[in-house]
Amino acid sequence: MTTIGEILYSDGNSISVFEKKLLLSHVLGFSNEKLNLTHSKKIGDKDLKKFEQLINRRKNSEPIAYLMNIKSFWKNDFYVDQSVLIPRSDSELLIESVIEYFPDLTKTYNFLDLGSGSGCLIISLLNEYLLSSGIGVEIDKEAIKVSEKNKEFLLNKDRLKFLERDFSNYDTSSSDIIISNPPYIPFEEKKDIMKEVRNYEPSKALFADEKGLYFYRKIIENLSKHLKRKQFLFLEVGINQTDGVVKILKNNNFNVVSIKKDISNIPRCIIAERS
Repeated sequence: MTTIGEILYSDGNSISVFEKKLLLSHVLGFSNEKLNLTHSKKIGDKDLKKFEQLINRRKNSEPIAYLMNIKSFWKNDFYVDQSVLIPRSDSELLIESVIEYFPDLTKTYNFLDLGSGSGCLIISLLNEYLLSSGIGVEIDKEAIKVSEKNKEFLLNKDRLKFLERDFSNYDTSSSDIIISNPPYIPFEEKKDIMKEVRNYEPSKALFADEKGLYFYRKIIENLSKHLKRKQFLFLEVGINQTDGVVKILKNNNFNVVSIKKDISNIPRCIIAERS
């Protein structure tokens, strides 16, 4: 039988020790600390086979998050599979921006997440605003299953509903704060995207027509139709898309309140309002 140390430090594959530790800890149900203290422990054939299967998938560039079905975001670990986009740390800027703009976490708001995917954004917000409620709108049935699973583990289910709808024409009139991280990578850039993203993450959650601006236009025009009171919109945007999104907002009589930059100094979140 093979020991943990032999598996981790063998040179038989191109996977880093760090990634091997992640996958082996996942298979064995060990913490990283326990794994580091048990290098002499032998691994059973069943666990070894599971580990080797994961390693082979990783060699084909499948993301670690899908192999482990888990991704950390904000303050929680979220279940993920190939039906949803893997949460990115860049998207945490949306959460930070909402909290910065609405610092009283005891107030009651109706949140709306358009294109909710795994549910990481709206679940994270509702775990900060404990007296608030929300709706996540997502067109993909399999993605809804993932978000429902995350809601079950991470949130009081009565405070949040996920609806299988087209988020680009959903009635937004009852919402106070609307967030969205829509597909925004231009189709023309698909060939330049990292292999593990291009081959494994859902294309419909990544790519958009009109140089990546299609869903921004649909969301903003739809908001204009349904707006009945003062609302705030928080949008994640891609590189070089700020000007295009701002133009769409202004053409629909929205006031751009602020543009937030990520840790790489790239404009990443646009805050807008219309009353």
